[in-house]
Amino acid sequence: MRLYVDHEEDTDVVAADVRPSGALTALLAALPSLIEERERMVRGDIDDPHCSRLINLVDW
Repeated sequence: MRLYVDHEEDTDVVAADVRPSGALTALLAALPSLIEERERMVRGDIDDPHCSRLINLVDW
């Protein structure tokens, strides 16, 4: 599942690919800090017009 996250003070929208099973509640609680980790960012062309960054959290 892809979640789109934005912040009131920021114009960037971050997309996070997550697995809807497992510890989704824990993932949602940790999401603010996880989207800041640059090593999780998907590199290359992002084929999603709704976001400026994509984070892969499927295996988190």
